[in-house]
Amino acid sequence: MLIKHSMLYVVARLVPGMMGMATTALLTRILDPTSYGLYGLALAVMTFGSAAVFDWLGVSFLRFYERNRGDPRLASTVVQMFLILLAASAVAVAILWLTGVIPPVEMAVIAAGVLMMWAFGWFELIGKFEVANFRPTKFMTMNLGRGLLIIVGAGGAAWLTHSPVWTSFGTAVATVSAAVFLRTPVRFSFGPSHFDWPLAKSLLAFGLPMAAAMSFATLVNSGTRGLIQILDSAKALGIYTACYLVVQNTVSIASAGIAAAAYQLAVRAAESGDPAYARRQLLDNGTLLLAVIAPASLGMALTAHGIASLMVGPQFVDGVAKLTPWMAATGFFYALRAHYFDHAFQLGRRPTLQITVAATSAAVSVGLCMLLIPKYGPVGAAIATTVAMSTGCVHAYIAGKAAFPVPLPYSGTARVAIACAAMSVVVLVIPSHGTIGLFLQAGIGALVYGAVAFALNVVGARVAIIGALRRYSLGARARPSRQGG
Repeated sequence: MLIKHSMLYVVARLVPGMMGMATTALLTRILDPTSYGLYGLALAVMTFGSAAVFDWLGVSFLRFYERNRGDPRLASTVVQMFLILLAASAVAVAILWLTGVIPPVEMAVIAAGVLMMWAFGWFELIGKFEVANFRPTKFMTMNLGRGLLIIVGAGGAAWLTHSPVWTSFGTAVATVSAAVFLRTPVRFSFGPSHFDWPLAKSLLAFGLPMAAAMSFATLVNSGTRGLIQILDSAKALGIYTACYLVVQNTVSIASAGIAAAAYQLAVRAAESGDPAYARRQLLDNGTLLLAVIAPASLGMALTAHGIASLMVGPQFVDGVAKLTPWMAATGFFYALRAHYFDHAFQLGRRPTLQITVAATSAAVSVGLCMLLIPKYGPVGAAIATTVAMSTGCVHAYIAGKAAFPVPLPYSGTARVAIACAAMSVVVLVIPSHGTIGLFLQAGIGALVYGAVAFALNVVGARVAIIGALRRYSLGARARPSRQGG
């Protein structure tokens, strides 16, 4: 069930992610690096605002869903809490604008980012309803629709206006459209009679520390982008944002797809009260996560220049190629911490411990950015985030022992490492000239990695596949005899 659902969720995240990469490829060929940097500022507002204001609510819903599955007020309470948060964020933005904290010259871009934040927050919350009910196909359809609309909205606005402001609004309108026209089987109602106050208090008690932790975690990415704008230039921010969306976001999307299934299975195991069952499930989760993100991150690092040449405009290529290895490493460590080690705090219902981990990572990132960006530009920012995320993994593992011990998958890690080593040798041997060379490296490297991983039975894949083939073969033999009888 883990592999089946995880692969569906990976596809559900990865295909729209590829659409996002296509959007990046399109926009970096229409907008210059400075204009794309301002567009990146709106994206930073969206991601940071969503993490600080809305994301905790979806995570809280998933954590409490198993225990409150039959209560119709659960969804109604969560939706009404979302609307309260939306109104509060609108008031906060208005106050920041009226008091001059938000500069008038950047208000249009920030307003577009806020609109994207609201739409993104609602979209992700509805997506959590599908995840909770183990509906990966519907989840995939939702994300495909959003990806297509964003390509049309952002690409069309950029082509018509060449303005980062209108490109931001085009993205916002596309996201709003995807959220508005989304249909969900989960029923919810409005009004005091449909609002469960004790449940809301439990969601807040669990979720508010999560909101603080997520805000600090997002600072490592969104805050870094803001510091590039301040300490370097909008052009540097444009190059950094393009690389982030092409490289680091790809790893994050794949890992989030795995986590969509893995986390709910871990919650079910934790709620069973059987420590051995929970440990087995977590070991499977961790091994599968490594089996996907390790070759993806390593492969992008090894083919940095080819990816940059294919995915971004000519003005971005050199800068993105230099950033790619660091961004790939950052994506790897972020995925490992956010989608495995951090689960200890949620399963153990100790989200306050996660605040310390996230705050420490944010402090390391901001401090190193202040030191390195003036000297090395966006590459310095990428180095800073890599150090922050790698140390954050170690910190999360140690701190998580006090909440819900998450085991280290030693055996799975060793097998994945051997498969990655074999893949690396092949990728480095193949000539990396042009698009054909890149596709040969990617295709043959993936085949070699898959073959070695299969031979080593990573996540029990060999046993599962051979068993399925045997069952199919026996079934095929039995059918004619049944028909003849």
